[in-house]
Amino acid sequence: MGSKIGIILFFVLILAILIYAINSGLVGNAFSSLGNALRFPSSTYSRPSVPSSGQTYLNPQPAAGNQQSVTSNQQATNTINPADIPAGFTAAGLSPYFHQVLLGSVSTGAYGQISLYATNLSQGESVDVTGWHIVANRGGEYVPQAVNLYDPSGLTAPSDIIFTQNSQYVNLYSQSGPFNLRLNECIGYIGTANHFNPPLPMNCPAPDRAPLSGFTGACQNFIYSIGSCQVPNLNNPQIPLNDYTCRAYIADNFNYRACFNAHLNDSNFLSKEWRAWMGASPLDPYHDNVYLFDRNGLLVDTYKY
Repeated sequence: MGSKIGIILFFVLILAILIYAINSGLVGNAFSSLGNALRFPSSTYSRPSVPSSGQTYLNPQPAAGNQQSVTSNQQATNTINPADIPAGFTAAGLSPYFHQVLLGSVSTGAYGQISLYATNLSQGESVDVTGWHIVANRGGEYVPQAVNLYDPSGLTAPSDIIFTQNSQYVNLYSQSGPFNLRLNECIGYIGTANHFNPPLPMNCPAPDRAPLSGFTGACQNFIYSIGSCQVPNLNNPQIPLNDYTCRAYIADNFNYRACFNAHLNDSNFLSKEWRAWMGASPLDPYHDNVYLFDRNGLLVDTYKY
């Protein structure tokens, strides 16, 4: 009899505790917490805005890790005239370099060519265009690296193409080339041993001709016949076989290394022009809409033809 009374009292105590818990809200809060723990977080993805052409990649969302660049871009675009914003884009989709680097020209002739050039850069400002994306109706290409200062050894590694002043530019060609490079005063010499299309400019400075007055007449005639940036053939019969002084002068002065060493410190040794070869062209031969995006996928410039 005593044990039955004890069991009854135990169940009465449990029932009392449950009633208290329900009335105090503890049970509801527990189930609510469990529900929150099992619920999936809401998606933060928002579909990017696109131009009316319907190409969804023309105004992509900023890449992860570029939030500081995006903030700077939003500050920079506050001063942009709304009339300058291309159709299908918003100020938030414009690059900090909007209209500071331009699609200067587009050509679909014998070899496709796309030119980018710097404008409106402030004193001391620079812009790295390597990795920027050129998009046309038929596809796209990325701006590659190039050799900035071509060393006579030929072992110079490519680096990013960086504009450090206004009017510097890069020409991108649809043909294939041996390597991408920045032009300089002497660069034409390397074009004789490498096939570039289009050819490299042949306007190298002439070697020092002060010693020529002491050479033989035949030697002088041959030297004056050598074209700019040409590496002459020392086996040419116009050079007397026993004219060792003449041959030594030609071998020491008419080549890229000699020109490089003599003019490296010239203020205008490095050209404002880079050249790079894409191997293919994304351009339509007749009409196209060309877009230039920076590394964050923000619009820099447009070109229509």
